[in-house]
Amino acid sequence: MRWGKTAVTLGLVGVLSVPAVGVATAAPAAPQAAAAAVSCRLLDFIGYYCGYHLSNTRADRGNSGAKVQEIQALLIFKGFSVGSTGVDGQFGAATESAVKRFQSSRGIGADGIVGPTTWHYLRTPGL
Repeated sequence: MRWGKTAVTLGLVGVLSVPAVGVATAAPAAPQAAAAAVSCRLLDFIGYYCGYHLSNTRADRGNSGAKVQEIQALLIFKGFSVGSTGVDGQFGAATESAVKRFQSSRGIGADGIVGPTTWHYLRTPGL
């Protein structure tokens, strides 16, 4: 049997599709560029997801990439500015400050590191 490109593509779409429980949108917490507005959805198995990164792996200052973009988007979604560059994927001083402010507001250790507890609070509705 010969597998065409269409069969593989359709198979991947089926594997990657996840049902959304609801869709929520948040405006930036402070006046920022329009690009700072993010859209996140609520997934059954993880909580809020903004389209960048599904896992909850540790992140801190100096990290970059999709994981940091997810953190930045979730922070903005929860009402915390990550600086004028918005979701840029760079865990710099502004993102670290936003993480610390978020952690303090939730009564968890404000160390600026996004570990399991901070991910839980970022992903869970109502926290």
